[in-house]
Order: sequence, then structure tokens, then C-alpha cells
Amino acid sequence: MEAVKDNLIFSLDAFPESGLSLDFVLAPSILSPFLQPDPDLGINAEIPDLVTSMRGHLDLRLTGKRLWVQGTFAVKTQMTCARCLTAFIGKVADNIDEVVELGAPSGLGAAEEPETFIPTKDGFFDLTPLMGELFWLSWPIRALCRPECAGLCPHCGANLNEGACECQKATITRH
Repeated sequence: MEAVKDNLIFSLDAFPESGLSLDFVLAPSILSPFLQPDPDLGINAEIPDLVTSMRGHLDLRLTGKRLWVQGTFAVKTQMTCARCLTAFIGKVADNIDEVVELGAPSGLGAAEEPETFIPTKDGFFDLTPLMGELFWLSWPIRALCRPECAGLCPHCGANLNEGACECQKATITRH
């Protein structure tokens, strides 16, 4: 196994035939540029505030122009609870099992490139954009600060995690 790698840029010429197995750490400053939300894909969120570096493990196998990427990743980020709107630190983590095609850009533009395409430039390829895409695919649809989050009162907006609101007290008193 290779030592921890702080970037995901690889040389095609120096890529071992037996493949690579490595741990990686991507600092927020390296990963954040690849976390730009894409309104065309329905991602209208703000750029996430990463609290930790993305850490993970990758097993890479290259066959011709196809790269098989297997592994895991995890990163902590600032989130907002979908029920109570409280900010909290959440974890985005997932398994990776992707096959991508490597090659020089065709000049057709991003819309015409194959979906699983990673461009090469001067004999190098970078998996950081793939990690950004996998981050968004793993982002929770409804992030919760905790599974038993009580949310907000639909009448007065009070955070019910902090106790019963005046609306609930009045309802209990009337019954």
C-alpha cells in the first residue's frame, strides 16, 4: 500500500500494471473548487462548508483507457437540519465502485463527453472532480441533526427540541 496521498493526480506513464491501493486526504482547499453546485443538475445548494478534509481509501486498476475505482470516503461538513433548521456538523460518506474512461478531451464540450469520462492532460489524470461528484451523490436529501428531531411547531415556529411551545401548551390545556 502506498503512503497517504494529498492529491489525486496520477501519471498514466508511471501507473503500475498491478494497480494502486492508497489512502488519501483531500484538504478542503483542494476539494472545494470541485463542489460547485450545478443548477443544470438540480443542485442549487450553497458550496458546502467542509469542516474536515475528505479522507478515504482507493483501489485503482487501469485496463487500457478504463479505470476501475473502488474504495471509500468520508468528510464532515456544516449542514442544516431539514426539520428544525439548526446548523450541525454532519458526515458525508460512501463506498465507491466506478468505472471511468480516461482520454484527451474530444473538444465536443462537457455535454457531449461520456458521463464517466475523465480527461487526461500531458499524460496525467485527476480524480478530484470525480470525488466532488461522488460527494454530491452522497449528500443527504434530508439532513437531520438527529433521528428523533422534533422539528419546528407548524403554528409558531418554535424549535420543539427545546421543549413544548405555547401553541402546544394551549392545546394540551384545552383538552
